[in-house]
Amino acid sequence: MRKFVITEKGVGLFAEGPEPKPESGQVFCRPLCVGLCGTDRLIFLNQMPAAKYPRVPCHEIVAIVIKDYSTRNFPANTVVAVDPYKNCGKCHACLNNRPNCCRNNQTLGVQREGVLQERVVLDAERLYPIPQGIDPKLFCLVEPLALALHVAKRAGNVNSKWCLVAGTGNVGGLLVAVLAKLGAKVIAWDIDEEKLKKAKANGAAVLIMANKPTAEVEVMQITDNEGVSFAFDAAGQSATVELCIRLAAFAGKVVIVGHSKQISSICASDIVFKELDIFGSRNSFNQFPSAIEMLANDPVFWDNLISHRFPFEKAVDAFKLVANNLEPYTKVVIDFPEQA
Repeated sequence: MRKFVITEKGVGLFAEGPEPKPESGQVFCRPLCVGLCGTDRLIFLNQMPAAKYPRVPCHEIVAIVIKDYSTRNFPANTVVAVDPYKNCGKCHACLNNRPNCCRNNQTLGVQREGVLQERVVLDAERLYPIPQGIDPKLFCLVEPLALALHVAKRAGNVNSKWCLVAGTGNVGGLLVAVLAKLGAKVIAWDIDEEKLKKAKANGAAVLIMANKPTAEVEVMQITDNEGVSFAFDAAGQSATVELCIRLAAFAGKVVIVGHSKQISSICASDIVFKELDIFGSRNSFNQFPSAIEMLANDPVFWDNLISHRFPFEKAVDAFKLVANNLEPYTKVVIDFPEQA
């Protein structure tokens, strides 16, 4: 069995190994396709301390059931999406019904071996059947879409409200689409003109070039000098966190989903005076069914978010594209052979 392994910074190669052995409660599967996300990029660049080399990466997967060793009794050839997280059930987050931010979380492709290999063993309780009649490879978007839905849920009711999305890359681009689908008036904020064009196609009502001197003034003018009801940082930069606090309306909400270890310079009085609600958002919780339904209801729209597809044999090229930003991309997917 072939698997793709990241062995050191910027180096990925194929290795031969035995097929994984399923245990009770698990399902033996064949991957159909795997999506690359920002986490995979960071692992490839050795910027994700939780992942240790050598590591089989990736966690966004659509797979076909070969044999079920659980009591869920998935028939052979069932197509499934996979919730890649595994929580401990004992920490404060888990005991307060927030398993998505478990302090001991184990994600496929990060703390444990990922799915970029010809055969995988998956926990049955984490599998979600995919509806028939739609290209199953579309559903590699389920996990990132569930993440975006979780971000929106953290915010609350966005319908008819002004929402700023700072950073329209992998996560931000999907978030723009989700918020627009939920009825929000989305302001897309980025320094990349190509990303902004895609944000427009995804439903953004207003595009703001972040490097324009008048950018913040434009947002205030659009919102009648109130600011936005919801400000989302999807860029993971100290500057965008600060921006979201500045542009949030009085009694507004700020949701931070971008990962950053940069120290932000935040004026506490801005938070207090405007009585802002500030939330973090990590992974997703109970959003897979909604994500699957959203994809199934408009497959053509969501398929347009996939910009690049690579065959399994060219996996290293896919990683180099996202790691080095060789060309503009929104979502990169690796397809496995029909009968690997």
